[in-house]
Amino acid sequence: MDVYSGILVSHEGIVHGDLVVEEMVFEESRIEKDDYVITRTFFNAHTHLGDAALRDAPRIELEKLVGPEGYKHRMLEATDLTVLREHAIAEVRRCRNEGTSHFLDFREGGKAGLEVVRDVDGVLALARPKNVEEAEEINSFGFAYSSVRDHDLKLIEEVREIARKRKKFFGIHAGERDCGDVDATLSLQPDFVVHMNMCPEMIGEFTEEEIPIVSCFRSNAFFGLLNKKSYELLCEYDLWMLGTDNAMISTASMLDEMHFASYIVGSERALLRAATAGYEIFNVEHGYIIFNRKHSFRKTSDPLLTLVRRAGVKDIEVILFDTHLK
Repeated sequence: MDVYSGILVSHEGIVHGDLVVEEMVFEESRIEKDDYVITRTFFNAHTHLGDAALRDAPRIELEKLVGPEGYKHRMLEATDLTVLREHAIAEVRRCRNEGTSHFLDFREGGKAGLEVVRDVDGVLALARPKNVEEAEEINSFGFAYSSVRDHDLKLIEEVREIARKRKKFFGIHAGERDCGDVDATLSLQPDFVVHMNMCPEMIGEFTEEEIPIVSCFRSNAFFGLLNKKSYELLCEYDLWMLGTDNAMISTASMLDEMHFASYIVGSERALLRAATAGYEIFNVEHGYIIFNRKHSFRKTSDPLLTLVRRAGVKDIEVILFDTHLK
């Protein structure tokens, strides 16, 4: 029976013990063991994987790049679905090799857009129906829209109700550039919301309702929308998650996202919690990453800081998804 002995690192602290591969269980030990550094895999709570085919996006303002009539959507419409799928699969495979097991993906393109990530391991697709009839037909993990500014509000409200009746998850962007779309978003009572970086004064409205919030640091930085005040508020929120947003701007790797975020936020513990919180929120099974001690973790005095700030692919000994080695 394969066993990896070492320390299990989480936002709750460090525990010595043994990871039993066959059972996918970490058994705590009173004996100090430190052969390996072990963590949960990571959950990416916000991606647009179809964008992976659109590398080297121009540096233009938010609306012109990703708005309904912007560069991204013009390019997606002009690119064959098979090409979008090829690049999305490549991005997922690369990032799973870095320990990100799941990707909560906002799928543009209605029912047809779901083909980009169909049956791709680890991808939880949230469809963007073009109409109510399509929403009734679609079988996906849930539904998601960009800002209420970008779509017919009546359609969004109807799809929200369909999601509720079918017990599907419903997510939406809000507060990315200002507070102008936040009240309408709150009225939808979404299962989670993405961004809120530029509307810290209304974050409390979501936390009081226990609505999870996703932050995407590198995306915010690309658009000049970093807001430390919002992130510091969210560090105290148990339902805070991390995502990577558009794959044409950022990799879908949560290691990359944590590394960058650690320069902005002073709580690595909160960042690690946010990088794994999606498992409980979306009721998905996590795996384990076993890190060796040959490089970044060699003689480290604080494995949690090392993990969040600088651990990389060279440090990974093996990754366990379910009961299979990767």
